[in-house]
Amino acid sequence: MTTTRAGGSCLPSYRAQSTLALSDPEDHVRELTDWVEHASEVTGVPGAQEVWDNAYKWLRLAQGLRTMTFDMSYDDGGMCSVGGDFDAVWTEMMEEWQLHQVRLGYLRAALEGFVRLLHPDAAQPWLAIEAAERQLQHHAEALPVHARAVAEHLGTHCPDHAGSSDAPVATGVAQAVALHEKAVHGRAGIPEPSNDADMKIFAAGHAEVCTGREASTVLLLGLQVLMTAAVKEDRVAAFDDKYLLDGMWIPDASGDSRWVDEEMPYGEYLAVLHLAPGEPPEL
Repeated sequence: MTTTRAGGSCLPSYRAQSTLALSDPEDHVRELTDWVEHASEVTGVPGAQEVWDNAYKWLRLAQGLRTMTFDMSYDDGGMCSVGGDFDAVWTEMMEEWQLHQVRLGYLRAALEGFVRLLHPDAAQPWLAIEAAERQLQHHAEALPVHARAVAEHLGTHCPDHAGSSDAPVATGVAQAVALHEKAVHGRAGIPEPSNDADMKIFAAGHAEVCTGREASTVLLLGLQVLMTAAVKEDRVAAFDDKYLLDGMWIPDASGDSRWVDEEMPYGEYLAVLHLAPGEPPEL
């Protein structure tokens, strides 16, 4: 085999912290789905429950997505070994890239469903998120940690759709929707492996994978912001308490972090559910 793992992966700092790190999308969406399952829409609008349930099912689909399977081999009976290596690396690349692309589509459907219910007059989903962000400006503890950093990092991959600096999540949601639109309409470029002078095949597409991952994450953060504002308006109610089975680090008032290994209200959990639990403190 001449395949080689080359560097170039994109790992934003907020995903590599020892505490208060941002979870990967598959863990993030699981916790948000759990939150929505313990909440309900309470406006009393006719048909609201059906809309809520359908949006929840899209979120559930995103939560259930684990792997994508591809086989990019082109078996013509005479392919050289380098060609086979190229297709093997391309297969792995497509599985990872398309996993994020498919999740992005499911999350967009979920977000737009909840927006139609909670902000039926919003012409675009990011306008509803922008309104929610502005509503929460004076409630810093309710805004998800890293929300601005995620939106800003996504902007380095797709600098279009610049928006207001005081509504970064809305800007990120607009960028994520635009990215999904490009793929839907066949305008997104499909990454391929690269090779060097020695005919070794290297994985590529690191930026595309990161873009898809962070686009999914910003839609999840947008949902959290939307739900937080709706809870404060008494349009969504969260029931019961969240039991932190293994504990997790959460921000404290000083800007540092504290370890919590007990129950906390689901309403409070909404602001921290996207954080990786981290290792417990040493006794």
